This record gives sequence, structure tokens and C-alpha cells, in this order.
Amino acid sequence: MTAAVLVPQDHYRQDFERFTAGLKESAGLALRRTALERFLALGVPSSRWESWRFTDVSTLAKTRFSRAGDAPVDPARLPPPLGDTGQRLVFVNGRYSPGLSRVESLPKGVIVSSLEEALRTHPAVVEAYLGRLPGLEDHPFTALNTAFWEDGAFVYLPRGAMLEVPLQLVFFASGEQTVNYPRNLIVAEEASQATIVEDYRGMGAYLSCPVTEIDAADGAVLEHHRIQEEDPRAWHLSGLRLRQGRDSQATLYLLSSSGLLVRTDVVARLDGEGADCTLNGLTLVADGQLGDQHIRVEHTKPHGTSRQLFKGVLAGKSRTVFDGMIQVHQNASKTDASQSNRNLLLSRRALANSNPRLEILTDDVKCSHGSTIGFLDPDALFYLRTRGIGATQARALLVYAFANDIIEHIRLRPLRERLEGLLAERLYTEERQRS
Repeated sequence: MTAAVLVPQDHYRQDFERFTAGLKESAGLALRRTALERFLALGVPSSRWESWRFTDVSTLAKTRFSRAGDAPVDPARLPPPLGDTGQRLVFVNGRYSPGLSRVESLPKGVIVSSLEEALRTHPAVVEAYLGRLPGLEDHPFTALNTAFWEDGAFVYLPRGAMLEVPLQLVFFASGEQTVNYPRNLIVAEEASQATIVEDYRGMGAYLSCPVTEIDAADGAVLEHHRIQEEDPRAWHLSGLRLRQGRDSQATLYLLSSSGLLVRTDVVARLDGEGADCTLNGLTLVADGQLGDQHIRVEHTKPHGTSRQLFKGVLAGKSRTVFDGMIQVHQNASKTDASQSNRNLLLSRRALANSNPRLEILTDDVKCSHGSTIGFLDPDALFYLRTRGIGATQARALLVYAFANDIIEHIRLRPLRERLEGLLAERLYTEERQRS
């Protein structure tokens, strides 16, 4: 890191004092103060930071976002439920909305609630995990979230517990020059299992700054999906931190289809022998948009396995950034890790920046990485045209096949079908506009 864009410190300090005036020390106030000081010390990243050189967020330092207030929401604007039996928590501008949520009977010991409520009812459990994962303090917007979060989802799975139905976490944001800071904490104890979907939508030119922490203990099995479909004028700067124990399995899907600037920073730490992690991502960017994925997977113990496949589809004058790192520590022999980034340019004005990397500090490992950037295959287009398929449909079919390679592996059928429909509609519309 080098220079950062200075932030209006008085503004943030005054806002912080107003925000925390009614909070108790037990509500993590000390953690919040430390995070605020860390954010002010770091500042808003500039393009002179190596990890931000392709992502210009200096506008944020010049904009005084106000924390979003309560706002009515048309339920039709929310994503559809995941079937008739799924659990669902809805948050509007970062605050829990019980009227739009549905939490029915849960297995013994399982807790599914808002994080703010969990701090009142189960403070010891929350404080044992909140803000404990390494690396949270190194990211300015994660630190900002830690200082200002109001609410979010709390999921606790005791040893051996299983959520047999999917859990949907919906975050809807609205407003002009407003900001919201959802904070999610997911704790899966030994041999527990769950499928969780985070859905982000909104309306307006706002900043969404969410953070999710996931702690998967020995033998836990988690499927986690993050779907981002926000307003084309919105900013989305999010962080996800994952820690895995021995023989745990985590499968993460990151899908982004809208937003003026969308960046997700993921740090997955395989902290137990035999841990297995799969990360798949798909980014769709339209004219004038930027999609940024920064992924770091750390293998700290032997016999760990990780697989990464991230794809980007770029239309118009759009940009994507993929920065991936696989780090194998000295004690992590027998690691098997791969990383692949593939980008499809639908316009000669589009630009994809890809930087996959390996850092291996031990012997006896199997690691690979690579990236591709290119246009549609003219021979494939010609083949479809000779079969009587129009040019617009032929292009849409090829792009759909490229992108659906990510979606088709989602095991949650209602979500997979919804995303397949979204992808088909989005690509066909863009091809019609292009022609």
C-alpha cells in the first residue's frame, strides 16, 4: 500500500459518535472504535495501491453518504422465495424487517435471527466469533462496516445440526447518496450442514457495504451463494471471510449482474487438515460498469483442496478485474489447488484485467492457475448460422453456454432455474440492443 485518498475524518467521527451514543459496551463498542481508527488510518484506497490500481473509488472520499433510514418496500421488488418451505430473513437498508421475513420451526439449538437481536439474547456466542477472523482489519471498507453496522443475519448451527431447507438472506437498499452496512455472522459447529443464499437488490444511487463472516468447524458442510442484482447506479463494496476446520467442505458461488461498481474481496483460510473449498463466480457487466473480484485462498494445513473458477461476460465499454491468490503455507504439504479465470468480451471497447497468482512455501503440492480473455469463436457462430439460427440468437446461445457453465452446478434447483432465466433474458436483451 502507498498513498490513500484522505477521508473527511471529522465527518466520520461525528457520525460515529451520534451512531454509538446509545450503544452499550457489550455491543462490541470497543471493536467498533478500533475499526473506525483503522479506517481513518487507511483512508479510501487510491489507484496507487497495488490491489486497487484498476478500481478507482476516489469518488467515495468526495461524497458524504448518509446512513439510510427506514423505507417502505414493494414485496414485488424482492427476489422470489426459495420454495414453499424455505426460511427467509429480509433486511431493508441494513435493518431487519420481520414483516417481510419468515422463520419457522428450526432444529434444536439452531439460531437464525438478526445479528442485533442475537447480541441481546446470545451475547457470549456472538462476541466469541464476531470480528475474530484474520485480515478483517486490513481492508478499509471492511473496517468501515465493522464501525458502522446496525444489523444483519446471525446463523448458528450447533454440533451435528442440519438445516434441511435453504435459508435465504435478502438485503434491499434504497436512496440517493445513502449507505448501508449489513453484517452477517455464520457459525457452523462440528459436522453441521446448511445451504444459505445471500440476495442483494436495491433501487437508487446508494453505497452497499456488507461483510459476511463464516466459521466452519471440523466436518462442517456449507453451501453459500451470494447473488448481487442491484441498481445500475449503485456501488457495492463487500467482504467475505471464511475459516474452515479439519475435513470441512465449503462451496461458494459469487454471482454479480448489475451495479455501477461492484467489488467483492474474499479471503478463505483452510485452517484444518483435509479441508475442501470450492469457489465459483460469474460477473456480468454492461456498458459503463465495473466488476471486481479479489480472491485469496490460504492453505495452512496438509491435504487441503481448493478449486476456483471465475468467469466474466463484458458488454459495451465495461471492465472487469480478477485478482486471485493461492497461498500455500510451509506446513501445508499435499495441497491440491487450482485457479482459473475466463473472460468473454462482447465488445472491442470492453477490458478485462486478470491476475491469477500462486505463492507456494512448501514442497509436495499440486497447484495450477491460468486465465483466458477473448471474443466469441467465429467458427462456432458460422456453424450455428448454417443451421438456420439468426445472428442475434446464435451469439446469445454461445454466450449463454459460456456463462451457464457456472450456474448449472448450483444444486439448489429454485435458485438455479431463477438464475438461468435471468441469464437468458439479460443476454438476449443485450444482443437485441446490439443488433
